[in-house]
Amino acid sequence: MSFAPFNVQPVADRIRAGVAGLRLVGLAADYAAVKSLRDFTPPSVYVVLAQETFEGNPPGHGQRGEQVRTAQRGTVAVGVVIVGRNYREQAGAQLSAGMNALIGQVRGVLSGWVPDVPGARPFELQRGDLLQYDDSTALWCDVWKTQTFIGAGAQ
Repeated sequence: MSFAPFNVQPVADRIRAGVAGLRLVGLAADYAAVKSLRDFTPPSVYVVLAQETFEGNPPGHGQRGEQVRTAQRGTVAVGVVIVGRNYREQAGAQLSAGMNALIGQVRGVLSGWVPDVPGARPFELQRGDLLQYDDSTALWCDVWKTQTFIGAGAQ
């Protein structure tokens, strides 16, 4: 029985193995440690658990004081923050060709990938957002979703 949050380390490992030339593939603590846009080291990727939502089960039965074995299906959202060089116009109307290529490489290794967790479904891209940019660095965040189970039988 597992009730632990979704583990994003395998997502980071897949990116590290599939995208050449990255200087860093970090997790939430690494991302939180960066204080300003200039402190990021492109090209880098940070993987963070964005959200978990779980479906309720139909009402069940159990004795008072007893813990009943249950399982719940959930949807997991994983944020993948991509840091790249952005030597384009300061207005931010376009990302550099190199940044677009990096986003495409990361998407290529994650799209359709099935994590090794109970009930997982292929990774699907939900959205991509330009988070922040200046004349030399851009942060892009793709949000991916998959399915998981917690509780009885989830290991």
